[in-house]
Amino acid sequence: MRLVFIIILLDLMGIGLILPLFPFIALDIGLTPESITAVLAIYPIAQFFAGPIWGRLSDKHGRRPILMISMVGAVASYGILGFADTVWMLMLSRIVGGISAGNLAAAFAYITDITTPENRAKGMGMIGGALSLGFILGPAIGGLLAGGDPENANLSLVAFVAGGTSFLALIGTIFFLPESLSDELREKIAQRPKMSRVAQFKVVSARGALLTLFGAALIFAAAESVFTTTFPLFANDSLGLGPREVGLILSFAGVVMVIMQMKAIGPLSKRFGELNLITTGCFIYAAGLALVATAGGLPQLLIAQIFLPIGISIVNPSLASLVSKECADTERGVAMGLYQSVGSLGRGMGPIYSGTLFGQISIYAPYVYSIASMVPVLGLIYVVRIRSAKAEDTAES
Repeated sequence: MRLVFIIILLDLMGIGLILPLFPFIALDIGLTPESITAVLAIYPIAQFFAGPIWGRLSDKHGRRPILMISMVGAVASYGILGFADTVWMLMLSRIVGGISAGNLAAAFAYITDITTPENRAKGMGMIGGALSLGFILGPAIGGLLAGGDPENANLSLVAFVAGGTSFLALIGTIFFLPESLSDELREKIAQRPKMSRVAQFKVVSARGALLTLFGAALIFAAAESVFTTTFPLFANDSLGLGPREVGLILSFAGVVMVIMQMKAIGPLSKRFGELNLITTGCFIYAAGLALVATAGGLPQLLIAQIFLPIGISIVNPSLASLVSKECADTERGVAMGLYQSVGSLGRGMGPIYSGTLFGQISIYAPYVYSIASMVPVLGLIYVVRIRSAKAEDTAES
């Protein structure tokens, strides 16, 4: 499991390098906040369409080759971004990168292949930890490489370094990562009837708990993306912070996230259960958003960056763990692909209107929206809790 953690970390580090600095790249080209977040939305939307496809292909051909192909695409997307000086090049980079990022479905399926139901939350937390560690090293390195002055930032260098990390992940996958999909499970999957995405969602709809969990994941992902896509703009407008400061702040948040997902999520899940953790995580995340919106200086902003990653670290792995437990072992690739796809759809929906909230209503509007979004998430989790309790009562009787 440590090997796959390192490889996923290297691949995801590129996201950490680029995401907090992308708004500054777009500003340098001349985009408005509304346009910047719309371009940011292209990536998760592309990921939304690619995720289930990668999941099905990983069920058929194995996790390893899918990871390799998608990493090649990631290297290409960062190369395009490094040379980008027009809007269409930015968009092309986001499309290629989003399609390639669909490999997370294969990565999640890889973890479910090598874990048991009892330690699956820990395994999901490890993927989250790899992403989090990428958000420690990525933003810090990217911010330092770019510099503190938005007008003179060396943003192309950051894109090329991001491509280099994905290339290292590709080399590691080719030479060191074994295939996780056993011949026995591959044979079971081969006997399963092929389903279109519509048919896949019909299967999910037939399982009320899965559908409800997907709804919660969609809303939470949208709220999360509204924050992430507007935070660099907010930090610059409200407190005058540049790429270096934004990168270091997000690296600090990544430290908190790694500690949570690598050390805490497994024990907490076993002790309190995923449903209780999700409920608590939503309240913690909302508190962090409120602290950011009311921050008058760096100290409160850093306190907020403790609450926010704790909330995310609790909610996302717990949702993924619940989804994996609700599906059969022969459906994991499809189910986790759909789960990642739903999350990508939410992360694509949020940026479409986050720029309008920020630029046309108020720089605080994205945070009000994200806080309010926790209400329907909590409502859906309450529904799952009631259904789980009824199922347990039925089983006992």
